Amino acid sequence: MAEPLVLEAQKCAFILIDMTNAITKGQGPPYTMPPHREALVQNFVRLVAHCRRVGTPVIYTTVYRHPQNIDAPKTLADAGPTGGAPMLAGTPAVEIIEELRPRPEDFVFMKPRFSAFYGTNLDGILTALGTETLLVGGISTQRSVEGTARDAKNRDMQCIVVSDCCTAGELDVHEMTIKHVLPLLVRVRTTDEVITALRG
Repeated sequence: MAEPLVLEAQKCAFILIDMTNAITKGQGPPYTMPPHREALVQNFVRLVAHCRRVGTPVIYTTVYRHPQNIDAPKTLADAGPTGGAPMLAGTPAVEIIEELRPRPEDFVFMKPRFSAFYGTNLDGILTALGTETLLVGGISTQRSVEGTARDAKNRDMQCIVVSDCCTAGELDVHEMTIKHVLPLLVRVRTTDEVITALRG
């Protein structure tokens, strides 16, 4: 059985991976929350509200591309074609969803690849904040969440993936990643467990 968590709020930071209109809600505008994502978003709402109460910094990522998609990843994979029309900077597609709208004191940045560490100033932000433990949630579990958690592991940074603040289009792969991959890398806990542990 996993050991109980005890977290010092101001030495943690919560990063929300790609909780944008196009990725979280789907086709639009207008963007409407699909029923199967409502519980996920409410978990985020609860955890963000708790972080704000206890003084844990909140960090958001988004992703957008050049109109010709020339800055998209170039490597090939056997998973089949991915992507499609690029999401453009300055459009509603790449904005954080209304339910989780950032505040001025939050951090928001664009990440060019799956990991929130790659090609960004996340290392610098976490160093400036004095962060010792990174809390991670977002879309998708087996891509950007795992990529960010893996990079935190490689930096010897404590990391907790919030299991019910993650999802993916492929729910069976999400479950496999949460149960069998991420626990080998980092700690995996629920929203309720993190809220209970995160103390001001």
